[in-house]
Amino acid sequence: MKYAVRYFSKSGNTGKVARAIASAVGVTAVSMDAAEAEITKETDILFLGAAVYAFGIDDVVKTFISKLDAKNVKKVAVFSTTALVKSARPHIAVLLSSKNIPLADAEFHCKGAFTVMHKGRPNAKDLEKAAAFAKELVK
Repeated sequence: MKYAVRYFSKSGNTGKVARAIASAVGVTAVSMDAAEAEITKETDILFLGAAVYAFGIDDVVKTFISKLDAKNVKKVAVFSTTALVKSARPHIAVLLSSKNIPLADAEFHCKGAFTVMHKGRPNAKDLEKAAAFAKELVK
């Protein structure tokens, strides 16, 4: 099976989780705003990471999803970090549904540090859980 990890992270929180997931499945995590982020080859599971900023996901994430092709991406597994909102999954689900790209039932979410809230998160335990999430999906 083929996997890819793409993420967008303003603060670095989602990037930490992306690297833990990528390490667990043996690939490299790539930021969605990097030139090499485009998914051009068949990918069984795309691990897609984003955070919710002020009630929505960043335009970088929206643009990245708009360029996905259902011929190349068989399924998306969402992971996210947020300070207040539970998950980026509902925002991503809406965008993927118009592309006919299915979402994995499972998702990973953890708190992310923001100003004085959730200092030190994601922590080592969060990253272990993220890796376990990825390993479970690729079994």
